[in-house]
Amino acid sequence: MARSYTQLRNTYGVDTKNTATANLTQGDEWMNDYHRALLVKADWPFLHRDRSIESVQPTSVVTVVAATDIFTTASGTNVLTETGTQVTFTTTGTLPAGITTSTTYYLIFQTSTTFQVASTYANAIAGTEIDITDTGSGTHTVNVSAVTTFQALPYDIDQVESVYVMVGTTRYTPRPAPSRQFWDELHHSVSSSDTPEYWFVDAGKIALWPRQNTDGNIIHIHGKIRVADLNVADYTTGNIDIITNGSPAVTGAGSPAWTTPMAGRWLRITHSNTAASSGDGQWYEILTIQSTTTLQLVRPYGGRSLTTGAAGAYTIGQMPLLPEAFHNLPELYAAWRYWAKEVDSERVAHFKDLLITGQSDLFTAYGINDTSLILEDGMSGPAVINPNLTFSGTIT
Repeated sequence: MARSYTQLRNTYGVDTKNTATANLTQGDEWMNDYHRALLVKADWPFLHRDRSIESVQPTSVVTVVAATDIFTTASGTNVLTETGTQVTFTTTGTLPAGITTSTTYYLIFQTSTTFQVASTYANAIAGTEIDITDTGSGTHTVNVSAVTTFQALPYDIDQVESVYVMVGTTRYTPRPAPSRQFWDELHHSVSSSDTPEYWFVDAGKIALWPRQNTDGNIIHIHGKIRVADLNVADYTTGNIDIITNGSPAVTGAGSPAWTTPMAGRWLRITHSNTAASSGDGQWYEILTIQSTTTLQLVRPYGGRSLTTGAAGAYTIGQMPLLPEAFHNLPELYAAWRYWAKEVDSERVAHFKDLLITGQSDLFTAYGINDTSLILEDGMSGPAVINPNLTFSGTIT
C-alpha cells in the first residue's frame, strides 16, 4: 500500500509507542538513512527517469549599464548562470571601457539574463566586479570560453546512463566519452556542430562534443535520480474542484495555495460514499504546478470525473522512491532500530522478520544486478539486511 512520509511517521510513532517529537525526528533520520542505503544497492528500474535541457549557443549579444556594471544577454542561457565561467568579448565597434577583446574574464551570475564580470576567478567568487565606465559602441558579443562547454544537469539526475539530442526532427545519439583523458584530447581545438558525437559528465554537469551550434536543441538525458530526504508533511488545504477522467489537469478550490516544490510529490483524491466528491483513492505523481489552484499529473486521472463545485478532499504527499507495496520498509527499519536501542528482543525479532521478508520480496520482484549487503543486527548504523544471506526453515 502506498504510504506518504506523514503516514510513515505516524506509523513509526504507533509502532514504537512513543510519539514524542524527539523520537519522531530520530525515526525520520533512521528512515532516510535506510531509504538511501537501500536505493543504492541495486540497479532499481523504478529509479530511472527521463529529463531534458536545451542547448545554448556559446555566444550571445549583450548590452551593459555602466552605472551598475551589469551586462544583459539577448536571451537567458544556462551556460552563463554559473559564477566563475570564463568569457571573452568581441564587438563591431568599441567595447565598454573596462574590458578588452584580448582578455579572459570571469562571470559573476546575477539572473538568468544578467551578469557582471571579474578580472580573476577569485574576484568572481568574491563578487568583486570590474568597473564599467561607459557602454561603448556597436554590437557587443559575449563568448563562452572553449573550455567552458558544460551545462548543469537537471537537478535530480544522479547518474547519466544515455543521451540523445533532437535537432529539428532529427535524433542524434552521441556516445559516452570513455575517460577524462579521451575527452580532453577531443578539445585540441574548438569544434562546433549540431551533430554531437560524444557526451561527458563531470561534477554535476554535462557537455557534448562538438559543442552545439544552435540554441534550443533538446538534450534528452536518461539517468538514475537522486534520493531526497523524506521530510515534507502531507498537504490538504482546500479541495479538488475539477478533475476529468482521462485528463492530467487538476483544478483546486478553497484557497489550496499549491506551490512549485510540490511537483514530484503525489496527489490522492479521497474515495468516499459521496458520489459528487469521491475520487478513486489512488496516488498520482504531480508533473507540474501551474498556479496556486492548477496542476498537471504525470498520468491521466483514471477515476470518475469531478465537476465544478465537487469539493473533493485530497492529500498531496511526499512518497518514498520505492514501489508502492514496499513503502513501509523504511518505517519497519526505523522501528527495528528503536527496539534494538531499547533492548527489547521480542519486538526486535518481530520487526526484523517483517523487514527481512519485505526486503527479500523487493529484491525478488525488482532487483537487477544487486550488490551483496551485510547482515547486521541493526545496532551499528543504517546497514541493510541482505536477503541472500538469510534463510527460513528448521536446522536439523
